[in-house]
Amino acid sequence: MPSSHNPFHGRALAIGAAIGLAIASFALAGCDENSTDTAGQKLHYETASRSASLGQGDDAEQEPSTKGPIPEGKTTSRPVPPNVVMDEEEDSQASQLGDENSSASGADQTCGTHSAQTAFQDGVSQVAPWGTIGWELFDSSGYDPCASLSWETLMIEGGTSSSPFHIMLFNHGEYLGTATAKPYGFAPTVERVNDSEIAVTYHWPREGEGNANRSGTTNAGFRWDEGQQKVIMSGDVPPMQ
Repeated sequence: MPSSHNPFHGRALAIGAAIGLAIASFALAGCDENSTDTAGQKLHYETASRSASLGQGDDAEQEPSTKGPIPEGKTTSRPVPPNVVMDEEEDSQASQLGDENSSASGADQTCGTHSAQTAFQDGVSQVAPWGTIGWELFDSSGYDPCASLSWETLMIEGGTSSSPFHIMLFNHGEYLGTATAKPYGFAPTVERVNDSEIAVTYHWPREGEGNANRSGTTNAGFRWDEGQQKVIMSGDVPPMQ
C-alpha cells in the first residue's frame, strides 16, 4: 500500500517550527533588553544615591559650626585725634627706644620761639569750630616752649563754665593738635607731671546734678613719646551727656 505522504503536513510542521524559533528568539531578546534596562536603572540609581550621599557629606563638612553671639565687652574706644595714640595701642619697643634715646641725650633743651599768644594763634586756626562758633584762649599757663609736652586750654567764643573746652598740645612750642578729637563741657583741670607728661581731670554733672554742683570726674593722662613722635593717652574721657 503506498504511503500517504502529505506534503502540506510537512510544510506546516516546518513553518510552525520556524515561528516557534522566532518567538523564542524575540522573547529572549526582550528578556535581555529588560535585564539591561533594569541593570542600567539600578546602576543609575546607585550612582545618584552615592552622589547625593557624598554631597551631603561634603555639605556637612563644609558647614561652619554654629557659634553663639560674641559677648559685648566694655567699650574702651575713646575719640582721639591722629596725633594721639591710646596707651593699649602703644608699641612698647618704640616706647623703650624713645626712653633710651631720651636718657642717652638727657632732657632735650631745644626751645621753641613762639610765645603763648603766637602758639595759640598758630594752633587755633587748625581746630575745627564748634558749629559756627570759633575758639578763644581760656588758659595759657601750661604753655612752655622748652617742654617736651605743654598745653593751652580753649573755650568757645563767648562761652560759659559749662561750654565745650579743648586742650591744645605742644612739643617744644610746636603745635601737635588737640588732646581729644572732640571737646568736652566744663573747664578741665590740667597739671604737669613731668617735662613730657600732663594729667587731666575732666568735670561733669552726675544725674540729677546741676552745672554749679557737678561732682563727676574722669582722669586721663597724656605723655609725649620721643620714640614714636606721638602723644600717648591713658585713662578715659567724660561720659556722653
